Amino acid sequence: MKSVTFCTKDKVDIVANYWKGGRRGVVLLHMMPATKESWDRFGGQLFDAGFSVLAIDLRGHGESIFQEGKKLDYKIFTDQEHQASIEDVEASVSFLKNVGVKEIFLVGASIGANLSLVYQSEHPQIQKAILLSPGTNYYGVRTQPSAQALQNNQEVYLVAGVLDQRKTGNAADMAKLIAEKIPGKKEIKIYSSSAHGTDLFAEDPQLMNTLIIWLQK
Repeated sequence: MKSVTFCTKDKVDIVANYWKGGRRGVVLLHMMPATKESWDRFGGQLFDAGFSVLAIDLRGHGESIFQEGKKLDYKIFTDQEHQASIEDVEASVSFLKNVGVKEIFLVGASIGANLSLVYQSEHPQIQKAILLSPGTNYYGVRTQPSAQALQNNQEVYLVAGVLDQRKTGNAADMAKLIAEKIPGKKEIKIYSSSAHGTDLFAEDPQLMNTLIIWLQK
């Protein structure tokens, strides 16, 4: 694994951890206020399974804090600035394409899950996405319209905790609402837990392996 830096279309410097693997790749999008390091264990397991992996710091988080010399801080972002993080996803996909990755999947936690689904809905070539604790609306990044816009051949795996209560609602209920809108194949796993996003991995030692097997299908 090595650190890489690349630039979005709107000139944000994105810093990421990159595992150079095979021609199938995975972009990992963290929850807030986490960083790319929250994916270290899962990223390593994906790499061991043959994937190329890119875990990024979303704009305003971790080391991705500069836009043309101006400092960014997610704590003071407007909803519009959070929504602009979709450019971080676009730049990440472009990075993997530029290093020869042919098939790209998205995995996101919390707002990273929402961004994953929004991007997948706008790019039919993204066949699969994994959403850990997606919400119906995190900082204006809405998922139900995106879920409805998916193609029939696009697949989604949703994971949430039934005791995870957010300002916007219960995580398990929101995951079910999103799943209902998805026209194609979907799987949903609900835990009796209050864990959120990547913290769900601690609830089930087999979850990482389950998700990797699903991506490999």
